[in-house]
Amino acid sequence: MQHQPLDDLELEELENFLDSDSVHEDCQNFVMAHGFLTALSISTEAPAASQWLPIVFEETPNFTSDKEQKHIENLFTRLFGDIQKELESEDDFLVPCEIEVSSNPNELSELEEWASGFMEGVFFTERHWFETDKEEEIAELLLPFMVASGLFEDEEVQQIRESEKLTQSCIDQIPQLVTDLFLALRTEPEKKAYKPKPQSKAKGKGGNNKGGKKR
Repeated sequence: MQHQPLDDLELEELENFLDSDSVHEDCQNFVMAHGFLTALSISTEAPAASQWLPIVFEETPNFTSDKEQKHIENLFTRLFGDIQKELESEDDFLVPCEIEVSSNPNELSELEEWASGFMEGVFFTERHWFETDKEEEIAELLLPFMVASGLFEDEEVQQIRESEKLTQSCIDQIPQLVTDLFLALRTEPEKKAYKPKPQSKAKGKGGNNKGGKKR
């Protein structure tokens, strides 16, 4: 079946549902869910909707009917598809919020919510991110997301967060880094052409040397 992108009304409907009384108080809001699904889309093996929907909802929502449940879940799977298509395209990735952190320590900006959802998605599919020979590269690319999320107490993250200028410079990279992470996890490392080492000719009596390697 051909993918059908969500239109503005459907996006608004999904956002309103996540803000409604039908969901658990710890349910992800729209920007958190978008960040979460973005990380899952970057992962080389995205889990099935039956695995990630319970993470988004925290608890099963109070759907008014089976029809509503099927409709909302369909909107989510289409949103997931939208994000995957965007990552696969050559277009710049659009984070659905302003690239800024809150100046109020008691409030989260939408970017902080998006980044916290993103990092939850990273941890949910952790082995696909870090059990590779690109572990250090991936960890470095994730630093701005860690800074934006406000979830980490690492010394490096805290030093950046203490400076408004450093923080903004760091988080400004996030839209590009989404694409960089996607490409990094899907690009095979360059393999050096194999060049056999020349065999050294050992000098021995009687010409009975077998060319064995010395250890």
